[in-house]
Amino acid sequence: MAENAYAGRIVVVTGAGSGIGQTCVEVFQQSGATVIGWDLRPADDSTTAVDVSDWDSVSAAAADVKERYGRVDALVNCAGIITPNLPAEETDPEDFRKTFNVNVMGIVNTTKALFPLLLESDSGAVVNIASQAALVSLPHQAAYTASKGAVAALTRALAIDWASRGVRVNAVCPGFTATPMAVKQMTPALEEALARRVPLGRMFETEEIANAIQFLSSPLASAITGVVLPVDGGWTAGEPALPM
Repeated sequence: MAENAYAGRIVVVTGAGSGIGQTCVEVFQQSGATVIGWDLRPADDSTTAVDVSDWDSVSAAAADVKERYGRVDALVNCAGIITPNLPAEETDPEDFRKTFNVNVMGIVNTTKALFPLLLESDSGAVVNIASQAALVSLPHQAAYTASKGAVAALTRALAIDWASRGVRVNAVCPGFTATPMAVKQMTPALEEALARRVPLGRMFETEEIANAIQFLSSPLASAITGVVLPVDGGWTAGEPALPM
C-alpha cells in the first residue's frame, strides 16, 4: 500500500511482539499509521504489556488508548497460541482451556473493550487472525483447530452485529507462515508435506499475511465484511495439480 496511506490513522495490533503481529506493526507504520502494539511479553518499550485473555488487562489498555487518541480506526487481533502436537485423546483439557482463553476470549475481550473507540472512526475495521485450520482440520491439533474455527464463526457474528454501526469485521486464515510459533512445529517430514500439499509449494513470509490484513483494514475493502479469507497458497482450494 502507498506510503502515508494510513497517515493519521490509529491502529491497535495484538500479539505485536513477534511473528505476524510484529510485521503488521511495521507494515502499518510504513504506511503512516500510529500503531499501538499489545503483547503479553513486549519485545521493547514500543509495545504495551497486555494479556488479551484477561479482561482487566485489556480494559485498562483500552482506557489508555481512549485517553491518548480518542478513537481506533483498525484493530488487528494477532495474539495466539498453539498446543503440543498430540492426538485429541491425549490432549489435556487444560490445553483446550488455555488455547480458547487466548485465541477466542482474547478477541472477545479486545473487540468488546475497543468497540466504542471503533465507533469513533469514520471507517472502523477489525481483522482477526484465524488459520487454515479454521477451514481444514490439522492432525494432532484438536484444541488449536477448534479455537480457530471459533474465531471464524465469531468473526461472522461480529460482522453481522456491527455492520449497521459502520464497523467491518473480517478474518485472515494464514497457511504455514515463517513465524517463531510455526517454526517450532516444523520437521523434515512436514516440510516435505508442505512442498507436496501446498499448490504454491512453500511456506509464506509474515509480510505476505500482513499485506492481506492491511488491505482488509483499509478503505479499499469498504464493501467487505464477514469474510474469512484464506492466505494459504491454495491449500484449502484443493489438491495441487499433477505435473504435466
